Amino acid sequence: MLFKWIVIIYIMGSIVWGLSQYKDQIDFSFLKILKTQDIQDIVDLYREEKDLSQSMTQQSLEKNESALEKNKPVFEQQKTVLSSDGVNNTVVFHGRASVTSGVTFKLLTPSAQSWRSHMTRDIHLYGVDTCAPRQKAKLKDQEWPCGAVTTAWLVTKTLGQDLSCKRAFMHKGVYYAQCFVQGVDLAEAGLSEGMLMLSKEDKNPLPTQYHHAEEKARNNKIGLWSSDFTEPSKWRQDNGSYNPFASQ
Repeated sequence: MLFKWIVIIYIMGSIVWGLSQYKDQIDFSFLKILKTQDIQDIVDLYREEKDLSQSMTQQSLEKNESALEKNKPVFEQQKTVLSSDGVNNTVVFHGRASVTSGVTFKLLTPSAQSWRSHMTRDIHLYGVDTCAPRQKAKLKDQEWPCGAVTTAWLVTKTLGQDLSCKRAFMHKGVYYAQCFVQGVDLAEAGLSEGMLMLSKEDKNPLPTQYHHAEEKARNNKIGLWSSDFTEPSKWRQDNGSYNPFASQ
């Protein structure tokens, strides 16, 4: 440890000496590029990456705990910031969506940083699921691409719109969030229109209106409920998670 500090002090001393010797020959104008907003963005990015690191560490610990409780899914073990009425979290993201499926998208947030135009976050609508992008459903004897249809549905809801997303928790680098467009909850809208369904994997508490919306759509055979289809998580398990809409 002592040797490490000696090396650090030596390097810092060399830098200071070099600057003092050649200060008249070095152009420091490039430092002007970093504006106050740039610095703030860097701090925000650092905090976000720190949250991601802590989240992944926590998830690793939780997975170890789950080995002792084999009958409980990973999501059930997660410590989330939720209330019985849904998401209760002050962390809110804003931006526009680049849709990758009926329940996922990349949220592009404008950035004042000089070297990039926006920050990108992977978002999954909290508490809901839908047909995988390559999945098909069947209405009587006719197949139709339910994954492509639900993806197109989310595009129509978000295209050209500003979104606000309340973060619930993070899992494997993806933010699970309750997202709104002009005050409309996208997950609730999707449930009401039969384009989405309550997630079978997520055991966290959900807003009561989510349950009512899905039940009404199911009873009226709206959207997906008009057809026969494999439960999405089971379909992905059998067919893989490749998503052509998310390919770069």
